[in-house]
This record gives sequence, C-alpha cells and structure tokens, in this order.
Amino acid sequence: MFRDLMNWAFKQADVTPTFASQHCLAVRGGGCRACAEVCPHDAITITRTVKIEPIDCTGCGLCVAVCPSFALAPRERVVTDHAVRCSQVQGETTSVVCLARLQSSDLVRMAAPGRPLTLARSNCADCDIGGAAVPAAIERTAEAARELLALHGRTLELEVIEVERFDLPRDRVEISRRELLRGGWKEVRRSSSVLLAPLEGFAEADEDAVDRRALPVEHQRRIRAIELSKPEPDAAVPLALPEVLDGCILCPACTRACPTNALRRVFDGDAAGGARLELDNDRCIGCDACVEACPVDVVRMRDDVTWGEYTGPPKIVYRADRPAAPLGAVARASSEPVPGTAPEGEAPTGEDAAGPEPVDDPATSADDGGNDGGNDAHAS
Repeated sequence: MFRDLMNWAFKQADVTPTFASQHCLAVRGGGCRACAEVCPHDAITITRTVKIEPIDCTGCGLCVAVCPSFALAPRERVVTDHAVRCSQVQGETTSVVCLARLQSSDLVRMAAPGRPLTLARSNCADCDIGGAAVPAAIERTAEAARELLALHGRTLELEVIEVERFDLPRDRVEISRRELLRGGWKEVRRSSSVLLAPLEGFAEADEDAVDRRALPVEHQRRIRAIELSKPEPDAAVPLALPEVLDGCILCPACTRACPTNALRRVFDGDAAGGARLELDNDRCIGCDACVEACPVDVVRMRDDVTWGEYTGPPKIVYRADRPAAPLGAVARASSEPVPGTAPEGEAPTGEDAAGPEPVDDPATSADDGGNDGGNDAHAS
C-alpha cells in the first residue's frame, strides 16, 4: 500500500524527460554516454537501454540539451511567453524547473521583433537542481535558436539575468486602454500580430502536424521553423549531412548506427552496377552516429547544406563498382543476399539481425519501423 502511494506521488511530480529508445544512439549499439556524463546527480544508467532514476532526477534538462539524436525531451512545453524564470527564482512569471530544459524551438516561439526575451535564473553554481553547467547549456540552445531566426531576418534579443525574484513587466505586452480607444479592434489585431510575429505557423497549432512516431519531435520543429522562412533551393540552412570519402568498405556499421534509417546499402544485381550507399537527406538529423561508427574513418559531417539538397531526392553518397571493390570489402554486385542482410522490407535473421533488444519502457515512444540490423536493399 505504502509503495503504491509513493509511486503515485512520484508520478504526479515526474520531472524526468521522455525517452524514445528508437532514436537513442546507445540503444542502437553506439558508445554515446553524453546524457549520463552530464547528469549532475548520477541519475542516468546506460546498459542496453537508458534508465533514468526518478528519485534522483531533478528535471534540470541537461541530458536533453546534450542528446545528439533528440532521444530525450521534456515532458511539457513552455507556453509562449517573453519571460521565463527557473523554479529557484520567486515571482509571478511563467516558470520551469530549470532553464536548461528549454529547447531551441521554445526560444524561437517566444522571440518577437523589438521585444527582448528574458530568462531569469538563480545562482546556478549553488543550485541543487542543475548546477554550474546550466548557463553554458542555455547559451548553446540560444545559438541554435539564433541560426533558425536568422533565416527569417531576425535576431534573438535574449537577456539572461541572475535574480532572486522576477515579476513580468506588464507594459511589455498589455495594449493600453488609450491605444484601444484610438485604434479599436484593428489596432488590437495589429499589435497582436506583432507579438505573434515570431513565426505564426510555429504556434501550438502546429503540434498537430508533429509525427511522434517518425523523426525526433524537436528536429521536426526545427525543420518547420526553416520551412516557414520559405528558403530558396540554393539557400544555406543550419543542417548537416554526411559525406563518405574514398576507402569505404560498405560494411553495415553506419546503417546500423543511424537512429532514423537515413542511410542504406544497396546491392545491384546488374554486373554493370555495383554496391552503393544511399542517403535519404530529409531523414538525417545530423547526430554524428555514422561518423562515430565508421570502422575505417571515412565518414564526415558537412554543414554547407542547402535547402534544395536537404529536401531533394535520396542521393548516392558512395558507390563501389565490383571491379574497384577493395579486397575483403562487403560490397558485392550480386542478386544474392549478403550474409547478415535482407532485402528491403524484410527483417534480417541470424546473428547479424541483432541490433538492440526491444526496450520495455513505458516512457519510450513507439518504434517507427526502423531496422536495427542495418538498412539494406537488393536489386535484381
């Protein structure tokens, strides 16, 4: 009875982030330990999955801030506002447990031209929730938001202040009685549109378009922010895509490591064809998993990406025709399945089918159909 009561109490005050195992690099067999290393309370354990101890977790969000594949996310979103305080600062403004929980899409939603966004924090170095690493985490998040806003010709007017109490200055948002009498509802609508100018289509209504079973939610929000800027095809965007240098042996390491199945190996049955590595540009989240997994160190991430390239059709990032395939390479121009792989749409079998075992975690999002055993296709 007492245990059930305690479990209920913890659930009511659950500040742990949500965890999507299908996007976790550690679960997919990588060596990522970023979340465990940054946690100031040793609340995270990584084995074949990521376990967050709710009793030890303070909800600071530092693990969310460093996760390269967006597998961790806050359980709630901050309402659109122009001032937010951490839980250790007194006041009447919108508050979050810790400012490190804020994501770049949150700052983009709250930013508006001619109006500063204020984040009020306590003395982080003496705080038992997040600690001294919080200010740097806030700045990294702000930098990502600045890159997104720059596409709209805007800057992030951000002020981070250290105070004991912070109350919202009402004159920032209230439309005065005099303005209302002068301009009527037309003035109200105009003033409101200025306040909501941060990206009208980026408001809460857009959450309905988020597919929580597909790409990581925060990545989808960032892409939405880019889309709203209506970039030209040759416009540079703050995204990264992998390139593969000479020396690739077409092993399945990168395809198995990719948390969104953006990479796949294709084996042609035509003798004049060959084996190749293909990339679905718009599924890549720039997490560096393929870079870390490559056993011959020939994968690099490049950030000179254009919108047309990202939204374009899949492209071949490496091709190895049969005569040029290095000795011992996995590449084969054959219609026969390569051991340990399977035709596209079929599950691999045997030892090489592996990849991580399913994770029985109620906080884990449903799998998006990814193939942990590699993403291969065979053409005949």
